[in-house]
Amino acid sequence: MVTFKLIKIVDGVYHYEIYPDGKEEYVGTLVFNPETKVLKERTNPPAPYDFDKWVSMAINGLFDENGNYKENGMVAWC
Repeated sequence: MVTFKLIKIVDGVYHYEIYPDGKEEYVGTLVFNPETKVLKERTNPPAPYDFDKWVSMAINGLFDENGNYKENGMVAWC
């Protein structure tokens, strides 16, 4: 499971923090421009959560049922 939170929007660029297993002490980041679909920065959480899957899974959950970006949320898998 990964949770995420929109921290800020600056000049159309979205800044999210991601938390593997909901643990805020293991924060990763995701910074992108939703208009151009350009990923400007991504930072994996620190060990033992330093795998690409946390960022990838967070990206999968950023949209609501109407295709809008969420301010926060959670993605779980098995």
